[in-house]
Order: sequence, then C-alpha cells, then structure tokens
Amino acid sequence: MRRLRAWAVALLLMLTVAVVAARPQYGGVLRVEIPTLLRSLDPAAAASDAPDAISRARVLPLIFETLVAVDERGGIAPQLASSWEHDARSQRWRFRLRPGVRLHDGSVLDAPKAAAALRAVGGLKISADGDTIVVETERESPDLPWELASIRMAIVVRRGSEAIGTGPFRVERFESPRVMLRAHEDYWKGRPFLDTVEILTGRSQADGTASVEMGRVDIAAIAPSDLSRLTARGLRTAASRPIDLVALVFEEHRALPASQGLRFAVASAIDRASICSVVLQRWAQPATAILPDWLSGYAAVVGTAADSANRASARTLVAAVPPAQRAMALRVDSTSPVDRAIADRIAVDAREIGLTIRIDPADALTPRPDLRLVHVKLEATSPDRALAAALAALGPRTARLMPVDLSLPSGARLEDVFRLERSLLEPRIVVPVVHLSELYVLGPQVEAWNGQPIRPSGAWDFGGVWMRSAKP
Repeated sequence: MRRLRAWAVALLLMLTVAVVAARPQYGGVLRVEIPTLLRSLDPAAAASDAPDAISRARVLPLIFETLVAVDERGGIAPQLASSWEHDARSQRWRFRLRPGVRLHDGSVLDAPKAAAALRAVGGLKISADGDTIVVETERESPDLPWELASIRMAIVVRRGSEAIGTGPFRVERFESPRVMLRAHEDYWKGRPFLDTVEILTGRSQADGTASVEMGRVDIAAIAPSDLSRLTARGLRTAASRPIDLVALVFEEHRALPASQGLRFAVASAIDRASICSVVLQRWAQPATAILPDWLSGYAAVVGTAADSANRASARTLVAAVPPAQRAMALRVDSTSPVDRAIADRIAVDAREIGLTIRIDPADALTPRPDLRLVHVKLEATSPDRALAAALAALGPRTARLMPVDLSLPSGARLEDVFRLERSLLEPRIVVPVVHLSELYVLGPQVEAWNGQPIRPSGAWDFGGVWMRSAKP
C-alpha cells in the first residue's frame, strides 16, 4: 500500500510538472531572421523595393494596427473597429472604434485621433462622430474594408518624428537591418507573453537555418530544400498558404504573334507537379493562374497543368520552329536558390521537347534574355486587389506586351477578375509555374498559445508566442 501511495505521489508530481511546462510563461526574447531587408517602419512610406515591401508586410503589423484585418479564412475581421455598417450605396461607412485601446505612449485612442491618422494618409473623406469613424466616398465602395485592411491604412498617431501605434509591440530601437520591439504592456488583447522581439533582416535563408540549428535564432525563414534535414533533427516548421507566385514572362521579341507556338510549347512542357513534389518538397502547388485557388476560387478552371498529351503537342510545336530559334536565354530575376532550382528544372523539361534554355543570373552581363523567371509576393486580400497588385509587380514593361487592357477598377466583381486573368493568360506571355508557401523553422523553445506563429496569410502572430526557457 505504501509503495502504491508513493507511485501515486510520483505520478501526481509528474503531471504537475507537465502542466506547468505547458503553461504559457511571461518573459524572454524571440529572435527572428528573415532574408529580405527592412528600410522603414513608417506604414505611410512607399516601399523602396520588393524585398522592403515583403519585410514591411510582416514586421509593421506587430507595431501598427488597422480598423479591420484579414482573418484566418481570408475574410475581413474586426480589429481596432469592433463593428461597422454602411448605407445602401456603400458610400457612407461607420466604423465603431473598440473602447479602451491604448497607444504605445499610454494615451487612449479615441475616434478623433483615429480619424486624423487616416486623413493624414489621404484619399478618403474621414470624420469622427462620438466613438465612430465615418468614411465617405465619391462612388460606391463595397470593398472599402479591404482597402482599410492594408497596412498603409494603419492607425499611426504622429508626435513630431515619432510614429505611435497600438500593436502588441512597440519600437524600442531600429537600426537597419536590426529591429528591436518591446511588449506593449497595455495592449487591448492582453500583454504579449514575450518581453522582446529581435528581428534581423537581410539575412540569407542559409544563414537563418544555420542560426536556428546552433540555437542563436528562434524563428527563421527557410528554403524547401532544407526542410527534410531540419525535420530529421526534430525541429518544427510553420508555413503560410501558397502565397508566392513564380512565373515565366516572355520578353518583347518573344511576345510577338510569330512566337506564339514556342510560348505554348514552353508552357506545356513544364512539369509543375514534379517541381512541387521534388524541388519544393511538397510546399507548393502547381500554378495555372496568377492567383492561387484559395484566394480567387477559380484557378482550377483558368488553365490546365502540363501532362503527357500536352508535352506531345509541345514537341510538335517545337518541330515547326526553325532550329535557330530553339535556343533561349532565361534570366532569373532574384538571387534566391529556390528560384534558380526551379529555373534549372524548367530547362530540363524544355530539353525533353527539343528546346535549349540557358540560365542567366539576375546580374548577368549577357545580351537581353528571351524570358525571365519572376517571383511575386501576392497579397492576402480581395481577388481584384490581389490581381491588380500582382500585375503591378510584373511591371509596366510586361503590361505593354499584353493584347488586352489590364486596368481593373477597385471593387471589380469576381466575374470581371476572372475574365481579365483568363484573357491575359491566353497569349502565354505570362506563364504561371508554382504557388509557393512561406516556410519557417521554429527553435525548440518556441511555443504558441493560440496556434502557429505564422498565419495562413503569411502574417506573423507573435502576440501569443512564448518561450519555454523564460522564467515565470
């Protein structure tokens, strides 16, 4: 009996230790490394380049918040606004401000402050009415919440050169490439568990992976090629939905009607399924459209991926091309090893149908390429806004090559977005290849109270992250 009682006590102690170990703890530093460089922490400032835009989309929402935000399902959810309503024509909107929200300096955010912050961004007629922010537009704007969910429309109260937000963390120090954030003690959702978030930008994925393996970093962006080694070591990973577009874009001299057969051959030759399963370790999806299906809902009916019948047709198309035109130069726009690996696989697929593709890096001093491999970060927003942003990222040079008008009015219906995307894909000047997820590796001390620290949209959810090593 005494031995049984001792075993019961020991079991109770073990269970108590397990419960305490699993309980979130306050304190500690979360160290993060990402490959893109961050140059500004001002939401109203324009991004200096694509990498800066990517870093801003991840870091700034930790500091500044919007009236509404994109939720886990890709819809619009309340954030600083607890509710909203609009008139029958969607021209007058009323957003009720959440009570008790405090700025990083300890002052209360009221409707006049929030309205003044939004007016400073420009473009909208905004006023305050009690605890409500009133937004008036000149035309029907059923998609206004999507516009207000953009980090550009974050509530920023300015005092001199200082920008003050309401997010779970405040800026303690910013000296590019390093950002130091401190927990917002009076955050309206409750104080974050972490004391500090230290973010180092502009680091290569290889450096970040090594830093996590050696215990110098807790979260780092990784390439799919590193995944198997890291999981074999028992490290966990987190991923977004497939949100990056990798596509081929033909240059002007290959975008002519006379080269249409060649473009169709290249598009049909690409074995997207193999690229996703082998090169990208199943952390990507074959892309037959610019927007992934989770974002648009129509990607599956825009085009078809390559199969054996398509490749047979591609060989016939290539056979009709003069031999001198069967060699092409492909320039990889980024320095990412992942993009180079995708390009190498495309060259192999092209060889199987009788084409020769030479791969040139982005900084190559070679003559103009025949086509480029581009990597576009898509926005988790409404289909019309996502497509417009993707087309803008492809640049005006690509737009000039298209036989259709690529302008898309804000708030366009899904049917219009679908028709535009189908029209711009038909000439095969832009050839989607894959949609790739953002991948991160998590150190052994990282825990999350409310799920993964990386949301499906790719946003960072560090408010619920805690560190096992932190003392309660």
